[in-house]
Amino acid sequence: MANELTVTASIDYDKNNHQLNFTPEVQQITVAGEKHAAGVQALTTSHEAIVLNEVTAGIQGWAWFRNIGTDTSTHIKVGINNADSSFTEVFNLKGGEFAIMRLGGTALYAESSTGTLHLQYSIIEE
Repeated sequence: MANELTVTASIDYDKNNHQLNFTPEVQQITVAGEKHAAGVQALTTSHEAIVLNEVTAGIQGWAWFRNIGTDTSTHIKVGINNADSSFTEVFNLKGGEFAIMRLGGTALYAESSTGTLHLQYSIIEE
């Protein structure tokens, strides 16, 4: 089979006479792998690995992440664990925000900015 995964996205911005519209072509992706990880992970202010279940950290693939909270004054930080076990934030999601991306095969970690927040995610092996 081919083109088992379809990815679409768009962004529109209009403020103070500045406009931006970005609507790239639909991405049709052939998925060679069969593994998939998904769930909702409770996060605290200490970074921890995103639970991958059957998917290994070195696998490349497509993913989406969503902060299922509604409080936009808090956020979930997603990033990498450095050799010295320190955490480097790569992106963050305020309450209700999401991100879709292709992963490069590096293990991801996450933590909350405060208290316990919940990250919903799905990772599809490519």
